[in-house]
Amino acid sequence: MNVESFMPIVQGFLGGAVSAGVFKGPITSLEDWWYVNYGHDISKTADLLKVEREVSVEKLKRELLEEASKIKPENIKEPKLNILGPALEASRYFIEDEPLRIMFAKLIASSMDSSKDSYIHPSFVEIIKQMNPIDADNMLNIHLNGNEGSICEIKADLSTGGYLKLYTNIYLGNPNQRNQSLIGPSLENLKRMGLIKIDYQEFYTNEAVYDIFKNTEEFSSAAEYIIRTNAEHDRTREINSRNPQITSTDLPVLTGPELQKGILKVTPYGVNFCAACL
Repeated sequence: MNVESFMPIVQGFLGGAVSAGVFKGPITSLEDWWYVNYGHDISKTADLLKVEREVSVEKLKRELLEEASKIKPENIKEPKLNILGPALEASRYFIEDEPLRIMFAKLIASSMDSSKDSYIHPSFVEIIKQMNPIDADNMLNIHLNGNEGSICEIKADLSTGGYLKLYTNIYLGNPNQRNQSLIGPSLENLKRMGLIKIDYQEFYTNEAVYDIFKNTEEFSSAAEYIIRTNAEHDRTREINSRNPQITSTDLPVLTGPELQKGILKVTPYGVNFCAACL
């Protein structure tokens, strides 16, 4: 494999000879590592037999070169091998998940951009490996929404003191995914990796920001749960009151539902990740 196989694509993005001298060295390095990971005989590689996978590999190549072609000529440099090698190796296992494949393409291209040296980090490869497409989509939407957003928990207050948490980490900033049973765990994963911070001690002073949460299926379900639970407690109290052998239990009355308002924010580490991978 030689530089001519990648260069025509880059020249197509940039428009010809301008790219040839600037990109030749970095693209040669890219091709060498590409061959290590994707250049073997497809007939001998079981995970590349399917036509769909061949298409995905070609998409990765084009996405990578398209991102690289956006780099200013004066910022083009040899890609960092501690990112290029691990990223290409890892991308083989995520090649069919478009959001993650694009992240790998952007990360590899960022390693060829000297203007991003101050915030690109080798650990970003491992971060992408621990994400699924919902994580990637959530991270992108949080980033596009100014690196922060409103979040809430839904709770029921107890007459005996305290409260019962019914739903947590409700987030409505991702228009592509409304299933909160998927959103909540995804946000916890982004938090675990240090990309975002979730804070229920801080909230927006404009409470109208949180009104939208009252229109969710989760808020309605919480209201139904409170009504149903109070009715069950009433029946239990009535039964117990007619049987002197049963010691009365202090069953609480539930009120609500109430919103515990909060904010999620992208961490400084997450900001750097977004700049390199989104």
